[in-house]
Amino acid sequence: MVDTDTRAELRLLVHRFRQQTRRRVFAPVLHVGGFDGASLEWSLDERPAPDVGLRAEILAALVSRARLEHEQPVVWLSRMGVPAPHDLDLAWAPVAARAMSEARLAPRCIVVVTKTGWYEPLGDDRATWTRLRVRSG
Repeated sequence: MVDTDTRAELRLLVHRFRQQTRRRVFAPVLHVGGFDGASLEWSLDERPAPDVGLRAEILAALVSRARLEHEQPVVWLSRMGVPAPHDLDLAWAPVAARAMSEARLAPRCIVVVTKTGWYEPLGDDRATWTRLRVRSG
């Protein structure tokens, strides 16, 4: 379960993602860092997808570098579509949990973010919006 503060940050993340991503079709991106925009990114547009060993190495490197900036980095995958299980999510989420565990970090959350909401692939928490509005200030 995602705590209340993290839910609020995820709502703002979805809003920011909607505003920054104008294209309808775009490559999925793995993010490790902070929800405030200061994160390391890894594009997942290569075909074929890397095997589990290479995914583990990629995530271990991203988590290690993110720890230099963030005491408790978060991991999220941004992609097109709806916030529902997808093969890509299920390929990367368990590896992300393992990389966080190996770095001796309890993951604050590992989520998938789309333009319509977010969800936890390793849990059952989610939130979606048809019209997401955020007040400034």
